[in-house]
Formats: sequence, structure tokens, C-alpha cells
Amino acid sequence: MSKRKRDRKHAAPAPAPEKVPAAKKGSLAFALGGVVVIGLVVALFSWPGASSGSLTASAKPAHGEALYNKYCASCHGPNGLGEFNWMNKDRGAPPLDSSAHAWHHEDAQLVSMILDKPVSDSRMPPWRGILSRDDAIDIVAYIKTLWTPFIVANCQGAKHMQCTSTH
Repeated sequence: MSKRKRDRKHAAPAPAPEKVPAAKKGSLAFALGGVVVIGLVVALFSWPGASSGSLTASAKPAHGEALYNKYCASCHGPNGLGEFNWMNKDRGAPPLDSSAHAWHHEDAQLVSMILDKPVSDSRMPPWRGILSRDDAIDIVAYIKTLWTPFIVANCQGAKHMQCTSTH
């Protein structure tokens, strides 16, 4: 008989594996499930999907530009630069380019602001009845051409908290 076989034959039996109590198994499963849920939530909110771009995906920015020039440029400026006093109490027209925060809003919010007035103390008139919803969507599509490509791709709407206005 070889030495290995003899050592195995005389060795003490291996101890039985410890049983994990059911409560610990449940806690482990719960913890793993939590990790999976958190991972899914993080993936969902960081997904570069078309949440804000979907409303303007089939819009006509050229038509929006014509409407912008007719209805919006007198206050917001021909290139969306806004008025010099837009941040003070007189509430001038804010910039709509990348320099301010229009890109902090989703497309649907921007359309609503155009049609129904952004806030009660704004001097901007509601354009509902003069502009259709499709017109407002086209204007938003044009406004987005004034933003940097980085902002359009990565920062609009809820994603704006990941970005700075220097992009």
C-alpha cells in the first residue's frame, strides 16, 4: 500500500460542513437582491437613452427656427443669448443657449413653458392658441441646436445634475 493511501486510511474523517441557519440564508438573499435592485436603478438613471430627446426626435428644427425668430427672438435674442437682466427681479428673458439652464428641463417641460407660460411672474406670454403643440416641439428642437453637442447628448433634464454649464 502506498504511503498516501495509508495516510488517508488512518486520517480523521473530515468535519461535516457547517449548516448555515435559514435566517442567514434569507439575509444573504435579501442583501444580494438589494445589490441587484440598486444596480438596476443606477443603470436605468445613467442609461444614455432618449428620454428627453424622444419628443423632438421627429421635429423640424428649421421650422422651429422660423417660429423662434418670429415669436421668441425679440426677447431671447437671435442666438438665444437672452436679456442682460434675466437673473434679477425684473425677470428678463433668460438665455436659451448652453450658457444658462434651459437644458436642465426635459423637452415636455420646455414645450409646456412655451405654451402655458413658464412661471406666474414671467412676462413671457402663453403661446397656446397661437402656436400648436407641434410648433412648440419644433421650437424646442431648434433651441437644442443652440446647445453644445455634449449637453444635448449627456445633460438634458434629470441628467443635468451630472453636468456643469461649462460644457
